[in-house]
Amino acid sequence: ETAGIESTEIRRLATQQTVPAVRKRRGNGYKGKEFRRNAPSFSYPSLQATRRNKIEAMAPSPLTAQDDAGKGTSTVSTYVGDLNYQHQTLSKSSAEKLHRQMALSRASECVLWSQPAMSFYQALRACQQNLKVAPSDLAIGLYEGSASVRTFLTANVTTPYTVSFFDLSQTGPVVFEIPEGGIYGVANNAWQQPTKEINSGLAEKVLMVGPGQSVPQGFDGEVVQTSTFVNLLFYRVLGVGPEAEKLKRAVKAYKLADAQKSPQTMFIPFTPGPNDPIALNSIPADFGFWELLNEMIQKEPMADRDRFFYAWLRDLGIKKGEPFLPTDEQKQILTEGLKVGLAMAQACSFDSVFPAAVYQSKDSGWEWVLGGLDPAQDLDTHTMYNERTAYTYEAVSISKSMISQIEGRGSGYLGAYYDAEGNAFMGEFSYTLHLEPDVPAVNFWSVTVYEIATRVVIKNETGKADISSRSEGLQTNPDGSVDLFFGPTPPAAAAAAGVANWVQTNPGQSWFAYFRAYGPKKAFFEATYKMNKITRIK
Repeated sequence: ETAGIESTEIRRLATQQTVPAVRKRRGNGYKGKEFRRNAPSFSYPSLQATRRNKIEAMAPSPLTAQDDAGKGTSTVSTYVGDLNYQHQTLSKSSAEKLHRQMALSRASECVLWSQPAMSFYQALRACQQNLKVAPSDLAIGLYEGSASVRTFLTANVTTPYTVSFFDLSQTGPVVFEIPEGGIYGVANNAWQQPTKEINSGLAEKVLMVGPGQSVPQGFDGEVVQTSTFVNLLFYRVLGVGPEAEKLKRAVKAYKLADAQKSPQTMFIPFTPGPNDPIALNSIPADFGFWELLNEMIQKEPMADRDRFFYAWLRDLGIKKGEPFLPTDEQKQILTEGLKVGLAMAQACSFDSVFPAAVYQSKDSGWEWVLGGLDPAQDLDTHTMYNERTAYTYEAVSISKSMISQIEGRGSGYLGAYYDAEGNAFMGEFSYTLHLEPDVPAVNFWSVTVYEIATRVVIKNETGKADISSRSEGLQTNPDGSVDLFFGPTPPAAAAAAGVANWVQTNPGQSWFAYFRAYGPKKAFFEATYKMNKITRIK
């Protein structure tokens, strides 16, 4: 009789009706059964009225929104549109509408959930295609310059990349031997979680072993048991010149099965010509996305944290251990869900709501790219679902050095996605960025321009995508500040400063920019260095 009413309210109402009578009988010595037998039959008019009011307040509006014809039908307006009821029962058409809405919502959520792995799977494909290697090959790609690093999401064109994506289900366990010296990098699993940080400066020997693969006895090095088959090894060599190049190629990589055969490391420079096709790390924006996701689902073991996503995918036609044969209706839902999912991912990346992403203020025009993401992702209380979606939509690979707070170590990343007026950066317009003097970077700083659609470095007629403190001919102002320019042609101010201060953009194509500080100083970490907004020149 009292369902839905707080116990304190029950006690209050009951006390109002019965306390005097109970006290009187207690005073006359009534006890136990005698008390209960002689107690009055309580009536709770106030309690009953409250119960009715409570139920009516809790009931869906169809109870009170019947039509004028008295048919017992009603309509409720919701964020998914109107829902129709017959008394308190959903109509069949509204129920079917909600089933479809759930399927669409879950398809979109699966897009967000799978961003890290889809990016790595696409990167593996792109590297194999660009380097012309087989899935069973273990190759280290050498990438340098705008055209070459365009393979990867938001790559920095100022420093060379040394990258190996590999599939342990094809290669078996693999060994990397890191020589002594200034080599810094990271190994990631397919969810872009660090499995090995390379930053000691010491010689190291590392064995990468995939799920279910046996670990050999007596291996004379570190064994890393990864949770996925697809993995990455990425490293950079500090310094330039012949010695740095020699150190870069001193790394050894080979399959464990070939360890006794004196295997040679497969280094492959990727040097595409101006008009050569380049396979990109950008995840597919068409139905190929779901085919790639199915490939991942079939190959990788399911993490316990991901069970609900696997359940949703089963309803959408992707079932572990079974062929992907979606119905026409499933294809339609997956196609529509992908559109919204990718838009949601861009919203997470480019219009961050994470407090940890704020640089100085929400109105600064710049955000921390990592947005507070912990490289581990899986924390004691939760997995950083939104943060990892935001980061892996626009970037690839993460290491602890990227969040280092030690002055002069690692690097810091800021992103700008909208201009000073809150509008997108559009390739047909010209913009300027004023960098204040004394940029807080021990090594160097750079500003790089990327295409929105692919999140890779912009391709333009000049072949140049960035400006840095290392840029030849860079013009600085008398006070040490620097004015940078972006647009389809050099504006008059850029011509005066020199084309070294200008990056060409493409009409009809929107873009965004990264500011990087290598060896960041305290003023960068603490956001006391003022970053100005990128402003449109009118």
